[in-house]
Amino acid sequence: MADYYDWQETLSYDADVTMVIGARGCGKTYGLRKQFIKDYIKRKWRFVELCRYKNELSLVADGYFNRLARDKDFDDYEFKTDARFAYMKEKDSKNWEIFGYFIAMTDAQKQKKRTFDNVRRILLDEAVLETNNVYHRYLKNEYMVLANIVDTVSRERADTEGIKPRVYLLGNACDITNPYFAIMGIGTDLQYGYKWFRDKTFLLHYVDPKEYAQEKLEGTVAGRMVKGTTEELTAISNTFLNTNDDFVLKKPKRAKFMFGIISNSRKYGVWVDYTEGYYHITDNFPNNAEPIYSLTRQDSTVNYINANRLNRAMKSLSEAYWLGIFRYDTALIRERFANDVLKWFGVK
Repeated sequence: MADYYDWQETLSYDADVTMVIGARGCGKTYGLRKQFIKDYIKRKWRFVELCRYKNELSLVADGYFNRLARDKDFDDYEFKTDARFAYMKEKDSKNWEIFGYFIAMTDAQKQKKRTFDNVRRILLDEAVLETNNVYHRYLKNEYMVLANIVDTVSRERADTEGIKPRVYLLGNACDITNPYFAIMGIGTDLQYGYKWFRDKTFLLHYVDPKEYAQEKLEGTVAGRMVKGTTEELTAISNTFLNTNDDFVLKKPKRAKFMFGIISNSRKYGVWVDYTEGYYHITDNFPNNAEPIYSLTRQDSTVNYINANRLNRAMKSLSEAYWLGIFRYDTALIRERFANDVLKWFGVK
């Protein structure tokens, strides 16, 4: 089997925020947890592991270090966890020491009352969710929730020296529309390798699966089970689906504005080109444009019309989709529009 993910190279970039998109089982999580232990042994640095919801805390903490406890590098140490803390001690000692914290992002406000000490690394595993995952959702304003948690646990001041927190987001290539890509302006033109964003503060490593993908595909039961399916592309070959150019066509200047839609705090403009007979979808609409329909509660204001399936505009939208006459400025807009708008009308 190919070597596990090389965290040493990634850590050498020392980015404020590092996002690693790699195939399942390539060692992303294992390698970073191993680094947590090394940090504490050498420098007494602690870590924070995040999950989105409180009911996930015990699931994350349970067996957290089982595999690492068998690592020969840590033969002299013992580990245990509960739903709030990770502990370790030397085998000949009776004193358990806290070296990690578990936090639910939905409890971010309550965490301000907790005391965190010497936190260096903050991890959100499974930062990218499956698009068909009906049991989990991204949090509203998830990126800002994360930023607030970082501030809470680090208490970092710009004018003083101290431990500088580092944030790690791990995921698979399963949702090109995830909120982290959206914030950073990461589109569908991804290439394997390292790339900086936001003035070299956000580092994306889109991992080339190389020989690992073929080895897992042929050498494991799970790999052979998904061979030839879309799951092979996302879970093993680390390939984002739906980044093709199907139905992508730039809106011509002659297209006329019909109406706007706001859903999940994102704007969409619906335009009609009578010459070619297409409805064009863009990611914005003109200032002072009317009418504007809101689909989600947080977007409803006195300026916008609450939409439902019976609105004439919404019915025309569904009909246009089924006729195959939608065109989108980019593939990313196509995917976001499907998630933010079309699913409410039985399309997805």
